[in-house]
Parts: sequence; structure tokens; C-alpha cells
Amino acid sequence: MEDTKLTSWSDFEAEIQKLNHLREQRERDNHRTFGELLFRGLGRSEWGLETTLERSYPLESSDETTSLRQYYRKIAASKPAVEMITGKRWDEVPNFPEFERKLQGHHGEWLDLFLNQHIGIYEYLIYLRHHGFPSPLLDWTASPYVAAFFAFDAMDRSATHVSVYALLRDSMTSHSSDAHLFIVGPYVRSDPRHYAQQSRYSLSVKQEGHDYHFLPHEQVKPTGLLGAEGELVKFNIEASKRSQILRHLDLMNINSFSLFGSEDSLIRTVARRECLFRT
Repeated sequence: MEDTKLTSWSDFEAEIQKLNHLREQRERDNHRTFGELLFRGLGRSEWGLETTLERSYPLESSDETTSLRQYYRKIAASKPAVEMITGKRWDEVPNFPEFERKLQGHHGEWLDLFLNQHIGIYEYLIYLRHHGFPSPLLDWTASPYVAAFFAFDAMDRSATHVSVYALLRDSMTSHSSDAHLFIVGPYVRSDPRHYAQQSRYSLSVKQEGHDYHFLPHEQVKPTGLLGAEGELVKFNIEASKRSQILRHLDLMNINSFSLFGSEDSLIRTVARRECLFRT
């Protein structure tokens, strides 16, 4: 994975332009379509591409859940409580025994084909991801500016650099192994913040027998899951630029309130304007 240190916002925008040109050039040279560029911001350059499910063990989970069946048992058991408290209905999400029967009938196929046939499961997974349930989905955005906001907004106090990852997928993927990475989005029924944040989600899995096991996203490049000419790039931006860049993004209407739309995010946005941006 290419790792690039940047010293200014203009450097970041220039690198994004280079990536866009790279995507266009590779499409012309290879006569095929590449996936849209996706971005993910992290508040410390040493942090990797970990899902909330990976991060949950051992503080928030008693076991390392790596199996789809194991994970589905937990979210299916949680569904009645979620429906009762929120008033939302997830009628298209089967109970665990029914899910097992459906999955066994799908043996030998890619997991995304199965989930596309059961879109209610997709939507439930995304809903849980947005509201704090440990998830194997890794969230991305189609906007490099939204990714930069998340990197600086949640910046670790001791960070010297924050990171923005950029992912480019080639449509010609390798099927030489049973490992697979796929992207969910943009048009699924979800929380309104899904659209405000231009959210996408990736899931990295490996088929094992009648089950699927989640793979760390850090392994996607070595296993060829980005395709023949895919790229995973990491931009490290100096943490000292935080106030300047957050103010610049706020002028573009990229802030907590525009991305979350809640009262709490409104107060955070107003406070930042008064306490951090005003000189």
C-alpha cells in the first residue's frame, strides 16, 4: 500500500485529482469500468482499516466473532428488542434457523449475490452499523472531503498525522481464491445520514464450507481483492492543520450538523464555530 505524507490541504486536493486521472486513464487503457473512488478518514495515521466488530473484542465482546453464522445469530437475537424500542420493522430479516436454511441453499456462491437476493438483511446490517452495533461492515464515503472531516473531527489528541485512505477497485477481480471483497451502496434503505455522508460499506470475506468468515481489510491488497489494477492508497496529513482544515470544510457545509442532522451535532457545530474558528 502506498503511504504518502502531505503538508497542506492543497497537497491533498492535488492527490485526489491525480487519483481521478489515474482511474480515467486505467479505464481507457484497459477498456473496462473501474469502481468509484472511495475514501475513509482516520484520526491517527497509525490506525488501520479495522471494522467495529474487530475493535469490539475484548472490551465490548466476549469472543472474536469471525463467522457470518456466528454473527447473524447475535443480530437475529437482537432484532425483537430493536423493533420494540424503535418501532421499526424488519420483516424481511429471517430468524436464525431460516437464515441457515437459505445460506445452505446458496453454498458455493459469492456472499454478495446471496445478500442482493435478501436486501432486507443488507439494510438491517447497515442500520445496526450506523447505530453502534459491532459490525463487519467497514464504512467509506464517496467524498474525500467527508473523509477528511471524519479524520480531523475524531483526531486522537496525541496524533502527529491523520489519515485518509483511498480505495480504487478494478472490475476485473481475481477468482483464484475463495476470498472476496464487495461494496454495498449507494442506494439502500437506511438512516438519512447514509445519504448525507455519501456512505458506502465494504465487506471482506472468505468462504469456508457452508459458512463465510470475515477477513481483515488490511489483507485486501495481498490477496488481490481489489482486482488486477486496483489500488489502496493512504494519505497522511499533518495534525497541526486541524483547525484550518475543519474551518475550510465548514465553509463547504461539511460539518457535524450537515452529516448527522441531530440536535447534538448542531450544538457541536455551533460550538466549534464560536470556540475554535473565531479569532
